[in-house]
Amino acid sequence: MSKRKLLRKVAGQYRNRVRDCRLRAMVAKQEELATMTGISRSTINALENNRIFLSSPYALVIAEVLNCRLDDLYEKQKIKGAPRQATGDRGD
Repeated sequence: MSKRKLLRKVAGQYRNRVRDCRLRAMVAKQEELATMTGISRSTINALENNRIFLSSPYALVIAEVLNCRLDDLYEKQKIKGAPRQATGDRGD
């Protein structure tokens, strides 16, 4: 599998929570976050709507500005048809 295909597969398993973190930090507008981070408002909008993947450089800047942890910015999605994780509990 090519690096690009692998990246798309992994990236597709996560959604970002930029909007949630922005609002929790009481930054009301995307334009404010854009000014604070130096990331364009259109890129902030694309990130918040999961049209582009939240890369490490963007995540580092956004986490710093919003005073949140990097893992606060990502959420693993449940994939339809994906096997459930084993818990060791057999339900007995």
